[in-house]
Amino acid sequence: MHRPETPAQAGGAQPDTAGPRTETTPPAGPEAGWTEAAACCLDRIRRMRPLIHHLTNFVVMQWTANVTLALGASPIMAQEPEEFPAVTGRAGALVLNIGSVRVRDQEDPLVALRVARQNGVPVVLDPVGAGFTPVRLAISRRLLEEGVTAVRGNGAEILALAAPDRAAGRSRGVDSENIPLEEVAEAAREVANRYGCAVVASGATDLVTDGRRLWAVENGHPILTVVTGGGCAATAAVAIFLAGSEDPARDAALAMAVYGLAAERAAARSAGPGSFQAAFLDELHALGGAGTARPDGLRIRELHGAGQ
Repeated sequence: MHRPETPAQAGGAQPDTAGPRTETTPPAGPEAGWTEAAACCLDRIRRMRPLIHHLTNFVVMQWTANVTLALGASPIMAQEPEEFPAVTGRAGALVLNIGSVRVRDQEDPLVALRVARQNGVPVVLDPVGAGFTPVRLAISRRLLEEGVTAVRGNGAEILALAAPDRAAGRSRGVDSENIPLEEVAEAAREVANRYGCAVVASGATDLVTDGRRLWAVENGHPILTVVTGGGCAATAAVAIFLAGSEDPARDAALAMAVYGLAAERAAARSAGPGSFQAAFLDELHALGGAGTARPDGLRIRELHGAGQ
């Protein structure tokens, strides 16, 4: 998504410094195939207006709620475990973002996760800072072991989930240092295969995999680096696209591309980060909740030769 994220955000990013690209092929069909697939997802969201249960970072609650509304879904930030059977059980998707995690409350996301699994609700984990402190890594891996539908993190976070020893010293708080694209791809595949989930690794180029297929998503804009909650909101977008999805990995790639496309369009008419945030919500709403704009210009490539 072309955005190293600030410490207040859900996760960092890494520019694409991997050197020569792996061999690529176009998506299944012309670019219009991705446009039509995204349009179908957005139409499904508008028709369903899914309830998205967010257990999330306190810093970004309002922002992620606004992004959820703009995309045509309905947010709820219920934090009380006694409410989880009623709230999570009826949700279209559950977001577990550990940005404001406290050890004394670490059982809460597990309770919500188990309710979601019992009711067939997709779960998206944002392992904020998993490569930075042992507490965050332990909580993230425990949630993964319980079973999630997808995980979205930056390069260092995904690398830490795959192999903590390789990730040591490569995270700056919740930011990520520059990690080669091929190394991130290998780690993402490893996490996907180990835990049976889709993996989104955010960076200058976003990578999305289910362990078998691997896509590079190149939509986005650098101005996302100077607004709080860019990563958290991307996780919310993935959760929204997974509500009612029959192909979580593919729809996670579409979510990241649509999110990045909205950022590009907003940046083109913004004077700075303040006006960008308003324009970004407008562009997401036009693509999502209002359905007045087409998702033309998605840049998604299937990668081959990166560990296959």
